[in-house]
Amino acid sequence: MRYIIGAIAISVLAGCAGSPPKPPAPDGEYRPINIQNQAPRKETFDFSYEGDILGVLTALSTVAPQVKVLPHVGKPIPLQIRLNMKATSVEKALQAIANQSGQRAEIVSSATHTQSTNQVFIRFKELTETVNRSKRDAR
Repeated sequence: MRYIIGAIAISVLAGCAGSPPKPPAPDGEYRPINIQNQAPRKETFDFSYEGDILGVLTALSTVAPQVKVLPHVGKPIPLQIRLNMKATSVEKALQAIANQSGQRAEIVSSATHTQSTNQVFIRFKELTETVNRSKRDAR
């Protein structure tokens, strides 16, 4: 009986002595992913560009690293883009590019709340599609 009580006491004390270590502290920016309806980060930057539309998204990704440029769709059309924006966001810069491209190209952006990247590409429109849309708008 004494041996049983002694063995139980030793096993209880030995079980308490081996607690697991604390988890490591997170490195970098802490952003909980399980909270829904989280507002996206609003980052502003200065953006200047003058050149062909094919290079504007690559230039934008250098000042806004959250922009991931995908290959363009359709036959490229030479379009000159001229931007000089101060304290702008990615959304405003993409809107300004879309405004300057007119009806000849579309800027397509796909942003999600769970990812911190915007996937962006240019969709060039066919000349017949642009002409048909202009005729339909004129009616």
